[in-house]
Amino acid sequence: MTHRSPSPSPAPVDSIDLLAPSLCLNPDAIVDLAPVQPSEHNLLPSTFPTLTWSEQSSLHHNVSLGEKRLCYRHRPDLRSKRAADEFQLEELQQDIKLLPSQDQQIISHIWSLFGSAPASHRQLVLSGLLTQCCVPQLSFLSNHLQPLLRIDFLSILPPEISLRILSYLDATSLCHAAQVCKSWRRLADDDVVWHRMCEQHIGLKCTKCGWGLPLLEKKKVRSKRQEEVAQIQDRPLQIDTSSSSHPPSPAPSVSPTSPTFPTRRRSASSDVEADSRSAKRARHDSRSPSPSYDSGDYPAPLFQSPVPPVKPEGTTRRPWKEIYSERLIVERNWRKRNYKVRQFRGHTDGVMCLQFDDSFLITGSYDNSVKVWNIETGECLRTLTGHALCVRALHFDEAKLITGSMDRTLKIWNYHTGQCIRTLQGHTDGVVTLDFDSRILASGSVDATIKIWNFATGQCSTLKGHSDLINKVQIYKKDFLFSTSDDTTVKFWDIASRTCLQTFTGHAGRVQCLQTSGDALISILAKRRHGKFAALEPASPGSNAVVSRARASSPAYESSSSDSETRTTRSIVVTGGLDNTLKIWDAETGVCLNTLFGHEEGVWSLAFDKLRIVSGSLDKTIKVWDTESGECLYTLSGPEGPVTCVGLGDTKVVGGSADGSIFLWDYGARM
Repeated sequence: MTHRSPSPSPAPVDSIDLLAPSLCLNPDAIVDLAPVQPSEHNLLPSTFPTLTWSEQSSLHHNVSLGEKRLCYRHRPDLRSKRAADEFQLEELQQDIKLLPSQDQQIISHIWSLFGSAPASHRQLVLSGLLTQCCVPQLSFLSNHLQPLLRIDFLSILPPEISLRILSYLDATSLCHAAQVCKSWRRLADDDVVWHRMCEQHIGLKCTKCGWGLPLLEKKKVRSKRQEEVAQIQDRPLQIDTSSSSHPPSPAPSVSPTSPTFPTRRRSASSDVEADSRSAKRARHDSRSPSPSYDSGDYPAPLFQSPVPPVKPEGTTRRPWKEIYSERLIVERNWRKRNYKVRQFRGHTDGVMCLQFDDSFLITGSYDNSVKVWNIETGECLRTLTGHALCVRALHFDEAKLITGSMDRTLKIWNYHTGQCIRTLQGHTDGVVTLDFDSRILASGSVDATIKIWNFATGQCSTLKGHSDLINKVQIYKKDFLFSTSDDTTVKFWDIASRTCLQTFTGHAGRVQCLQTSGDALISILAKRRHGKFAALEPASPGSNAVVSRARASSPAYESSSSDSETRTTRSIVVTGGLDNTLKIWDAETGVCLNTLFGHEEGVWSLAFDKLRIVSGSLDKTIKVWDTESGECLYTLSGPEGPVTCVGLGDTKVVGGSADGSIFLWDYGARM
């Protein structure tokens, strides 16, 4: 074994170095405690032994100094954060000055020896001191060690790790963290942290705290609708007509010039941008062959969509913390029932249908008219007249409004100008309900049929299966459709093949209203005992494959005879009937997940999102329910007649009554 030659003897230690305590391996720590200057009055007595560490220990200490291994408390870059240490040092200096000069020198010498000792020696010294400490001294150590062990970990960790740690805090804890210091505030207010917070709460219930915030502004919905409008000719739906006894209806005449539409007013808080889109070539759906037409007989499109306006660039994005704060205020208003009620009056008869967005409220009435309102000011912008009988259904998007009436017609309007673009005829009795997306229009009638109108080709086909009038239709995932009827059933249709895939039974009265969750997955506390009430009735043998595919794509549902509840996330359908109940169904399997009781008379209309359900009834009330649990949260009163239609938004509930009044409950206003 090779022996290392002994190192040369260290140079004599200056008296100033002995008197200056080195509290860390950092040489800068010498200034932490001002040394006691040596003089003839305070020099150590000649009998006091001059002690130094061995050469090996001194060498180890010098190597450590060269490596600059600094602890958290003595890092030069963190000295400004040790205000508590500086305060303690000042107190310590004041206490030392009260001692005799010789005692000051002895204490300084002890500190100097401890500061120049290696880490292992320090631990031995401390262990020996602890064995000699009395209880009061140990108590003194306990009280002083706890604050000294606190570390500002966010300052010494990389920013990415600090933000990751903060992302696990709730909103209250984040706000408290922002009050610690400026560096913590900068991290706690970072967009990364608050974006995660918004993802956990906005539009759904957080799995940690159990509550959620309303959805973001309607700008995302508006952008999605503009994209769908731009793709009307992208994939026109082809409906199988080979086995139909009703040939496609010829398209009515179209005005030679397509109307132009003004740009919609945008929300001041809009922060979602969409690129301008170029026109796309029309493609045919591979699901069924396209019927051939002569060039002179090919149906004309039902509606020529305007080109979506180009959105301005450079819009300032709002901080996620500001968005969260705004949504939190709205959530508290919903929870604490803080709202402002406004009333719209103008119709002379019962209001039968309505729809609203962030700019407009459009209503249809038994007075044969449609009114367009400014939803913020309550001003009636224009009245659309043209139907011969009452308006029972309407639906609008960015470009157009379509209404259905008991005069057996549907009308397409430019509601920005009040112009009626065209009239569709095909039903043999009054039109009660309608729905449309970017490609097709579906309408239900008193004649117990559903008609599917193709925007791109002008083609019309008929779905038959209900034995009584159709109360509600809604397109589901573009290729399917749900319908309700006075025959107490809900039917699920494949639009392309025009076949009924399933029939949902369970209501004891006429099923008046329906809404689907579309592509969204809703968290539901399902009562397992309700699984036995579900009924699946494939309309034809060929539809079994489609039903099987739908079940395979949906989450598994475990039925049980017990009354226990299980949380499940899936696409749902909510229906309301004249049996005074609402039912929540699994959209893919037809299983009844929950039944809501509370109304004293029949449920005429409903609307829901991921957080709540609102329902209007003939008992003149609107009830607000929790979507997940099905619990009735509270009841809104105001209309003096039966509530015939309701609408639900992030911050608003709108209800129309048979007495012609329209009520709006606004939860977005600051109280």
